[in-house]
Amino acid sequence: MTASPSSSHWADILSLRDEVRLTDGSVGELQMSLAKAVYQTVLVPYAKCEYYTDITQPTPLLVGFLGRVARRLGVRGVEAQACFHLDQGMGGGKSHALVGLWHMINDSASFFGSELGHAVAAEATAGGYTFDLSQVVPVILIGESMSPGKTDPRFGPATDLFGRFLWLAFHGHPDRMGRWRHYNDLGANKATLQAVFAELGRPVLIVIDELMDYAMALTDQAAIGGLPGEQAFLNALADAVDDQPQVALVVVMIRSDEDQAGYHPAAEEMREYVAARLRRNGETVTVTEPADFAQIIRRRLFTRAKVDKAARAVADVYLAAADETWTKHVYGKLGPGRSLARLTDRIVETYPFHPDLFELVSKEWSVVQAFQRVRSTVAIFARTVLYWVTEHEAGRWTPDLIGPGDIPLHTSALEALLSSGVLAGNDRAIQGFRAVANTDIIRSGGGSGTAFALDANLAANGVSAGQPAPALRMATACFVYSLVPRAQAARGATKAELIAALAGSDVPYAAAEEIFNALIAGPAEGGLGALDRTQPRHSKGPEWFFLSIKQTLSMYHSNATTMVSNDLALDRVWKRAQQLASKGAFSNLHFVARSINGVTTAAACFADVDGQENRLVVLDPRRWSLLNGKDADTRADLAVAFGVAPGLTTTYAASMVVTMVNTQRRTRARDRARDVLAWELVVAQLDPTDDEYSEACSRRDEARMKLDSDIKWAYQHYAYLLRTTDGLTVQYKTVPDSKTALAGQDVWADLVAASRAVASGALAPEYVGQLITGGSFGRDLTPRELFALPYSNPTWPMVATVEDLRQALFSLATSSEWMLTDSDGNEIRPATPGQIQPASMQQLLRRRPTSIPKPPPEAAPGSESTLAVDPTSTGDSIGESASTTSVPAQAVEEPTYEVTRVRMPLSSLTDDSRREAVWGLIRELASLVDPAKLNMDIQMIGLDITVTARTGDTYHFVTKAKSLPGVTSVIEEEGL
Repeated sequence: MTASPSSSHWADILSLRDEVRLTDGSVGELQMSLAKAVYQTVLVPYAKCEYYTDITQPTPLLVGFLGRVARRLGVRGVEAQACFHLDQGMGGGKSHALVGLWHMINDSASFFGSELGHAVAAEATAGGYTFDLSQVVPVILIGESMSPGKTDPRFGPATDLFGRFLWLAFHGHPDRMGRWRHYNDLGANKATLQAVFAELGRPVLIVIDELMDYAMALTDQAAIGGLPGEQAFLNALADAVDDQPQVALVVVMIRSDEDQAGYHPAAEEMREYVAARLRRNGETVTVTEPADFAQIIRRRLFTRAKVDKAARAVADVYLAAADETWTKHVYGKLGPGRSLARLTDRIVETYPFHPDLFELVSKEWSVVQAFQRVRSTVAIFARTVLYWVTEHEAGRWTPDLIGPGDIPLHTSALEALLSSGVLAGNDRAIQGFRAVANTDIIRSGGGSGTAFALDANLAANGVSAGQPAPALRMATACFVYSLVPRAQAARGATKAELIAALAGSDVPYAAAEEIFNALIAGPAEGGLGALDRTQPRHSKGPEWFFLSIKQTLSMYHSNATTMVSNDLALDRVWKRAQQLASKGAFSNLHFVARSINGVTTAAACFADVDGQENRLVVLDPRRWSLLNGKDADTRADLAVAFGVAPGLTTTYAASMVVTMVNTQRRTRARDRARDVLAWELVVAQLDPTDDEYSEACSRRDEARMKLDSDIKWAYQHYAYLLRTTDGLTVQYKTVPDSKTALAGQDVWADLVAASRAVASGALAPEYVGQLITGGSFGRDLTPRELFALPYSNPTWPMVATVEDLRQALFSLATSSEWMLTDSDGNEIRPATPGQIQPASMQQLLRRRPTSIPKPPPEAAPGSESTLAVDPTSTGDSIGESASTTSVPAQAVEEPTYEVTRVRMPLSSLTDDSRREAVWGLIRELASLVDPAKLNMDIQMIGLDITVTARTGDTYHFVTKAKSLPGVTSVIEEEGL
């Protein structure tokens, strides 16, 4: 619940009237009817004087009108105004005032015993006079319930206004019919009317309500002949009343421009004719004004209570919260009439409603002819306050003041608003704004809607404005500001007005601005789909934001966005990522999809990526991502792919680099893809000849460019294999923000900086020599083995090209420390790096002997000391020495033999390092008996092998053993 600025919240101070609660906010009979009050055709609460005076605010204009009529009727010997013309538009309080007249003369005791009656009496007796209304004769004619030329039981034999006037004037007379016939025969003229008043000898109040309804009925072809006679009667009546003391005439005629239906020309002529007579003999009266509006609404909805203290306390809270930023960026931009200096007085006037809401309704909505200021506002506000009172009573958050953003659009308040006349009965506009409210703000009944969902996202990201639904409140404010054009044809609200909708205690401006930015963002970013904006002319003045019901490009796009799922968007991200990826310094690019023929295991997905080459492997963002606490599956799959975890045999994992998206950044790329797909749908819907087609194409292309940027930005991480003291592990790295892991050149540069790769042309032969020496191979290596090491051994850096390694080995083979020999031990001296054979298994790179060689024996006469070869020939296995110069090895003595016995006690292999060491020993034994190594003179070998393994794991080993003659094998259960 909101922090209360005083000891009590407004919902504790103000109590809703029973009829508001009992009718679920509909308040029953909002439109008062004089006919219902007089004739009791329908039971209405305001037919009782006590109820009427209780709900009626004694506003100056209403009190003045009732007081002048009372003075005319009840004070003798005083010149007072006789004729009163009420012509305010609908909802201006005319019917309310007429019901007040009825109670004033029909139940004077109750009426003048009320607060309203005291004020009226003071007006009527100003100057020290006394008055008496107990003998007033009421003549009440209701134009909307009378048919010209037709009789009505209420009016006896009368069929016109004059006859009906006579019948009512002599109500209660013992010879009512006789008096009616007498005067009716005399005719509807001034003299006859003066004679009637003289005979009655009592004050007479004549009320003609809804005269224009009667005038419209007169324009009917069957009744139009009576129109001149009715006009003549009204002319005579106005003159006679003006000349007769203690007789008052009140006529209600609404102008055609104030009536949505408009008038027939003949009826309009009658109105002008009568209005001129009324102006000559009286005045045009207004019974409400904007200044009364808040008090009228408050009186109608709440029981009476003193609110000044609470209102000032709330104002103090608002003022205290208005720091320098709020003052500069909000209150300083709202205009002088809404400045901080006036805020307290404005709040006191409109409490518990925010003055901005009242100003919008009373000054801007009420300009619409069909909007009935009091009646429509009560209907809207009743549902609004009932909703918030219910929330407050349930212990939930409630605003300190009910502002533009607090009309609960997910309740019946929306229909009260749309049917209020603010949209002038425009069915298309009503349907459009209903749809906007349900989709862009909050669904009827709650639970969804763009603004509703945005609040959840903002809260999840830690954005707090000290209230549970700030985006919903700001979007609702934008909705109500958008319903009608505002001053100078502006539409919607400014940024300052929308942020002001969240103002209150403990509301950081930065948070309010962040919410504003989220709402005005494009639909792809979660913003309002129907939001449009107008730029100030010549860059002067603020930008305006409004919700549009026009099928603009934004609306097309918003609708299209609802047709694009997140899955489709991620499909687009994956497709575009493959197009954007570049191998750079890598030898090849591989793309790993989330499944292979429906199989989703890591082993199946990564089965084809192994190979003796530097590979940049791009992962499908639909399945794999890193960080944000949602990457356990990704890390597990990569452990399999790199051979760190069981599941996949990988020989060359050391030369594989895997790139993937960041989990959080993937969301932005996905949303951008939805934006692109939506714009593509919009373009497909439009005809190329449409005015908006080129703009739609432009916005589509712009969205595509942003998608490319966001995809590159999302691919932030890469991984490679690394050997540490604890064994093999997968190392995860992040490229700088200005780089992307989709670009092989960016990743390679990062690997070089981390010493995991060597830049092209920078592989030093001395470094390769150190790697060989420090590798603890225990033997000399063939070129084939050497060229495989950068791809299979993670302790070696990745080498940019084979030529770099060829050049390094050439430098070593021609150095004073290393040499290359053939299978017979003869040194091979390559002339160029190109003569290094990467696939050779017969050559060896070995340390150059440091001992002084013996001189070679003299050659026999006619013999040659070297083998002449063709320098242009090439070869790899049979002719490996064709492009090199072979030097005979030094003469050696007859070989001697030795017997080597190695015994390894039975020991556990559960320790990874131990297992690695044993594997090295076995691998060295395999090297000794390698048939390809003809220079190794191995005469005999015997093996005694004991292996304790899981049942079945040694099956292939035993099968191979049984294939060798003389080899026996025995399998026993452990422990026997």
